[in-house]
Amino acid sequence: MLIKLSEDMQRAVETKVRSKIDEVLVLDVNATAEEIRRAFVERNVALEDIAVSVAKFATQCGYPIEFAPQAPQRD
Repeated sequence: MLIKLSEDMQRAVETKVRSKIDEVLVLDVNATAEEIRRAFVERNVALEDIAVSVAKFATQCGYPIEFAPQAPQRD
């Protein structure tokens, strides 16, 4: 089930995407979402929900994205 992220988590997505795009040519959606998930681990938000928000925001900004394979999560 996909959820709408809280305002502060959505801001974190936007900030992280903007900072990553200055560093890389193609944004790795899964890796970026995992970084955000770890920062908000106490909220227990699914990686997939965060990844959707990362992908949406990046494509709205015109940034190229990729979905690289992700290792299983370990909390």
